[in-house]
Amino acid sequence: MFAEMAATIPPPHIPPDIPLPSPSPAKEVECIRNKNFYWETSIFLVGNELFRAPRYQFIEHSDTFRAMFTLPQADADAVEGNTDDKPIHLYGVDKIDFERLLNFMYPLNIIPPVPPRSLEEWISILKLSTMWVMTEIRNIAISRIMERHQEVEVVKRITLGRSHDVPALVRSGLVTLVNQDGGVTEQQARLLGWETALRIQWVRDKLMASRGYSCSFDEDQVRNAAPSAFQDWSFESEIFEPGASKWKNRKSRKR
Repeated sequence: MFAEMAATIPPPHIPPDIPLPSPSPAKEVECIRNKNFYWETSIFLVGNELFRAPRYQFIEHSDTFRAMFTLPQADADAVEGNTDDKPIHLYGVDKIDFERLLNFMYPLNIIPPVPPRSLEEWISILKLSTMWVMTEIRNIAISRIMERHQEVEVVKRITLGRSHDVPALVRSGLVTLVNQDGGVTEQQARLLGWETALRIQWVRDKLMASRGYSCSFDEDQVRNAAPSAFQDWSFESEIFEPGASKWKNRKSRKR
């Protein structure tokens, strides 16, 4: 009954000259960007493949990229890395090495069990972290490689240690070759260079003459014999000194 009565009540008459109240406009709220999770991205070209990744870890860990990304930019359209047509070219970098570094900095799989990284992955990370002065990442890579250094082929240990300034890898390779049955092989000598091979063999012969042919030689014994063989080769003569790496005092500067 009440519904029927309500239906018969006419709407109130509002004179046309009285304006209706309008809803108040919504107050605009100023948005701010979260300091930790509002990431800018850049596009990189490695070989013929494009990668798009956040800048954050590059700026946080690399002096090289920090300098690149923090320079004032006049025109956003002209800046490398903002579009596929104008990427940041990474010359002299292998795609697989770059992908492995990105996967370390921005892991795709975080749900356990996360498979351990292979030695080859850590070597890729070492290469690029050395190239781009990513000191903390480089130190992690060296630590993981040294945990399994005996699994790295002996010549590769020496060449990798030389090219990326990792004295511990060179030491490991020298000690292994000094103790290797029959000494340095012809194939190893070709890969190392004949002069290096002859100097390693000289260390081996010197130790065997003084200690006996049935002995094996530890790092301390090789350390004592190596300087005289490599006295005019600064890197090889210094690798047995504590803190020999030129990286020992380097730290990535935080923003």
